[in-house]
Amino acid sequence: MTTPTLKIENLTLGFKTWSGTAKVLHGISLHIKKGERVALVGESGSGKSVTARIVLGMLQQLKSARITGSVEFEGVNLETLKPASRHALRGTRMSMIFQDPTSSLNPVYPIFTQFKEVLERAQPGITNEKARERAISALADVAINEPDRVLDSYAFQLSGGMNQRVMIAMALANNPALLLADEPGTALDVTVQAQTLKLMSALVEKHHTSVLFISHNLGVVREFADRVYVIYKGNIVEQGPTGQLFDDPKHPYTRALLSAVPRITGGGIPDLDDDPSGFTAPLATHDGYSERELLA
Repeated sequence: MTTPTLKIENLTLGFKTWSGTAKVLHGISLHIKKGERVALVGESGSGKSVTARIVLGMLQQLKSARITGSVEFEGVNLETLKPASRHALRGTRMSMIFQDPTSSLNPVYPIFTQFKEVLERAQPGITNEKARERAISALADVAINEPDRVLDSYAFQLSGGMNQRVMIAMALANNPALLLADEPGTALDVTVQAQTLKLMSALVEKHHTSVLFISHNLGVVREFADRVYVIYKGNIVEQGPTGQLFDDPKHPYTRALLSAVPRITGGGIPDLDDDPSGFTAPLATHDGYSERELLA
């Protein structure tokens, strides 16, 4: 049996507070095979993002965090690694795309400076010439037509969609084995979001990258993921192949999530000959002004 790229077993998380320990994760378990795209879905506050941050080792240094369970990456228990060894994995063997690209990029450094820092994690001492060549190639992979202009720009000079593509290019620049994508595209309009996710999908397939895709957008999940885990109040309540889970959800929470997805069908414009009850009354007034005057 092939070793999973990521294996989480019985992971719990709590935060120490004045009134006791607030439990956030309650023994969740999941795994991702090599090249597999797995989605973790649930509403805000259900524990999706903190799971990814534990994998990266971003919460372990918090004195208030109480973490138990195991996280294995390519067969190695990450808790057994020294801090320096675990830190070395970030940006090389595993990387993350955060939710808001504009706030994730440093506004006081040009894009090239930040791109080179990413490349230096895997290639210490890389020259500016080599770094720029690799950066241009990576930006071309995400359909950026003017890579030199983008590399010389600052994040605030680029659109949200452009910044998101830069983040995807950076995250995949060192060919990581695992990509943690925390709702990429949420801050973008639906058209740009669809374009960037399509590009990301093509790139992870090209490099056989395993993906933990965190989202509450079930429409995107159905298009992107091979399997889905549903998380509710820090508990995994259902998991399975994407098509099977969408077509035959078992848990009430999964059914509630699916029923909340907006649908094109079922609506329509009102019949102009049919006045709904209560809408035939005179126009309402506000402080002596009629509705028509307010709209004029």
